[in-house]
Amino acid sequence: MSTEGRQPSPEFDETRYERPQKDWICGLACDGCPCRLGPSASGVCRAGPDCQPLLVTAPGETKGLWKCTRPADWGGPCQEGPRPDGSCCRSTPPCVPVRSLRARRGLLVSATVTAALGLLLFTLFGPARDRVITPGLLSAVHSGPHFSAAHAAAGVTDPNGCAQCHPAAHQSPANWAATSVRLAATGALTPAHLLAREARDFRAMDAACQACHLPHSFHVANVARDTSCSVCHLEHQGRGQNLLEVNSAHCSACHGSTKDMGDSALLARKLDPALFEKKLSANRAGFPVARPPAGLTALITSFAEDHPEFRANLPGSRDPTALAFNHALHLSGPNIPLLDGRALDCRACHVPDPTGALMLPVKFTLHCQSCHGLPIDASTPSVVVPHGSPENAREFLRALPAAYSDDAVRRLGLAGKPLRDYVTGKLSALRSRHPSGEQLEREVFFGDPSAPVGRDSCNLCHVVTATPAGSAPSIAPVRPADVWLPRAHFDHARHTQLDCTSCHAATASVATSDVLMPSKKTCASCHSPKGGVTDACTVCHGYHNPRPAGLPGTAAAPLPAALQRAITATP
Repeated sequence: MSTEGRQPSPEFDETRYERPQKDWICGLACDGCPCRLGPSASGVCRAGPDCQPLLVTAPGETKGLWKCTRPADWGGPCQEGPRPDGSCCRSTPPCVPVRSLRARRGLLVSATVTAALGLLLFTLFGPARDRVITPGLLSAVHSGPHFSAAHAAAGVTDPNGCAQCHPAAHQSPANWAATSVRLAATGALTPAHLLAREARDFRAMDAACQACHLPHSFHVANVARDTSCSVCHLEHQGRGQNLLEVNSAHCSACHGSTKDMGDSALLARKLDPALFEKKLSANRAGFPVARPPAGLTALITSFAEDHPEFRANLPGSRDPTALAFNHALHLSGPNIPLLDGRALDCRACHVPDPTGALMLPVKFTLHCQSCHGLPIDASTPSVVVPHGSPENAREFLRALPAAYSDDAVRRLGLAGKPLRDYVTGKLSALRSRHPSGEQLEREVFFGDPSAPVGRDSCNLCHVVTATPAGSAPSIAPVRPADVWLPRAHFDHARHTQLDCTSCHAATASVATSDVLMPSKKTCASCHSPKGGVTDACTVCHGYHNPRPAGLPGTAAAPLPAALQRAITATP
């Protein structure tokens, strides 16, 4: 039913209609007898007679009677009636008007707003502004006397260090307001930016971080949604905080997002594959694994649950090292003793580097020669074929008289005729077993197929290929991988309480092509909530990588020397 033009009922008295929006109410309202008119808008009591008597005169008469006009809802005409002078005999006593609840709430809100504005102005313009607006203490690496002195030496005076990350920290509030208005007008600052953390514009703050940390400003070339430094590295958490401790939720926010990983896969197809090559140090060799066509964009939310298997362990993975080595044979027990009589174990050949994180490369002279000495004949173990170059080995074989002579002089002290007789005897014995030098050379490189037990020939371990006559045989170069997870880091020093074979199945490996890396399941048996060892992403992975050479970007500005010393000296 339409309410347009609806009129109030005839008995409606607008003078008694209670309006809660009024600022003042009658002081007698709490007694249940408020006056009819109520206070004025300024809070003045308007109490008075209940009515204004009316003089009623008959036609033709000059005198009349005063009639009470009090309305019915106030009790109707009173019995006493008006006074002879026409004044009302009943009147409402005056009162002290009081403010309404609405007015009192308004005063409270106004006082609160005024106090808040005053406190805000005092905070923003007062001497304690920086101390009040700082959300918390800076970390130890970004505070302290060393860091402050370094910035002072670089020409930056800021006792609290705010301006290092917040360029507008020491501007006036008026400048802050003007900047906010300008950003809102251009659409750079919207409510969505304030509600969505990842959508904020941190470029100015990141530029301040990269003034010192620019070499660590890049993740991977196909990152679809880059993340600000301050999102993962939370400052203002106290002096003892470790900025390198990153919550894995920051990693899974992208790596667990179908959209982000899909965008990264699309971007990877447009980029040069060389941008994704992982560079290793010059003295390290990595296990060759092909990068997936779409990049490393599998959805991952936790290591134990959905992290994929290590790529080195994928079906068909083979160690391409051109070397024949049987782990099971060498770990079979006392049949393969060292010179001191101890049985071989993994640590006999695999020695940690100075950091303890990785293993040093296996060297023939350090780890193999004690058993595989390469003697030219068993009766003279001190005369050995040189290892490392087929050309050198061939030259040695063609100069055996000089080799025997040098050995006799050095080891036996022979000279003159005894020396000549010694050398002649050695060569005669050697010719009785090898009628020609070509046969001796062939057996050194390729072994003796008729021998029941092979000698230490080159092809026992190496891939040896015959070459045209007149040239030394070709030996395939050997460089075993010592970095099997090039995109992760592993520290052997933290796992010394474990036996090597509990992770590496070497006792069952008979071929060099076997990949002896532990599976993801093996690692997750400890690194998982069930295993009790942390499985945070940063345990194995780092976010930052050097910027690829083919990717556009600015070079890092040189760090002031004083600031560099301070960073180094900061505990």
